[in-house]
Amino acid sequence: MSPWLPRELRVVVCPDQIALLPVRRTLTMRGLQRTIHDPHVVSCHCATGAQPWRAALQALETSLLCFANGRTAATVILSNHFLRYTLVPWRAELADAEEDLSFARHCFAKVYGKAAQQWELRLNQEAADMPRLASAVDTELLDGLRAVFDGAGIPLRSIQPHLMAAFNGFRSRLQHSAWFALLEPGNLCLALLQQGHWSRVRSLRIDSAWREELPLILEREAYLADNPSVPHEVYVWDTRPGDTTLPDTDLWQFHPLATGGMDRHFAMTMAG
Repeated sequence: MSPWLPRELRVVVCPDQIALLPVRRTLTMRGLQRTIHDPHVVSCHCATGAQPWRAALQALETSLLCFANGRTAATVILSNHFLRYTLVPWRAELADAEEDLSFARHCFAKVYGKAAQQWELRLNQEAADMPRLASAVDTELLDGLRAVFDGAGIPLRSIQPHLMAAFNGFRSRLQHSAWFALLEPGNLCLALLQQGHWSRVRSLRIDSAWREELPLILEREAYLADNPSVPHEVYVWDTRPGDTTLPDTDLWQFHPLATGGMDRHFAMTMAG
């Protein structure tokens, strides 16, 4: 690896485990290529009643010690278990970024209550007149992440929601109007795109019977969307290893999103 290419560390933070993925960047005739080198996965066991991310932070703090070499920059992908999402309607009267953020917080508070005051918010960029996707994370979690990387002497380049990292990675393979279903163990993040813009997003708990439940979930979400032009194309990315069989129905056309044999943790991070 060329010395002017800094080392990358991609980190996936989930409730039950963290994955640390050192990435080698190599210049080839086709441009810059990334390959994973010596991945490190650590299981986490969250104590009953504790914040679901606390055990992951403790495991991360210990695991980062072997990467504290002064030449590594990190990108973190946060599991959708730790995220809340909502769509923020367009308001032409909002004058600046501060007013945009204040209105987004108001939208979160309408859905989630006073707890939203303790969250750090981010707004996705969209064209004028279009709703904007907003994500929210516990401020304590983000502060803890920054402190862990500061303590290890590793620059933290960015912290990204799993939904956005995955969408950026698969954007070119999605139709302009379609459902994007992102599966993690115990969680389904379901987003609706219409004409290339966010129209609806939900994060739901699921269990092992998700294949039987997914068509019913889609029917309910389509009904709540209250739009006769809701698409029936569904692109599914299951980050879990094992059975990749999708439901077989006449109403919904399911399309699996493959990662070309790439490690699932690595695939979760490469769009960042």
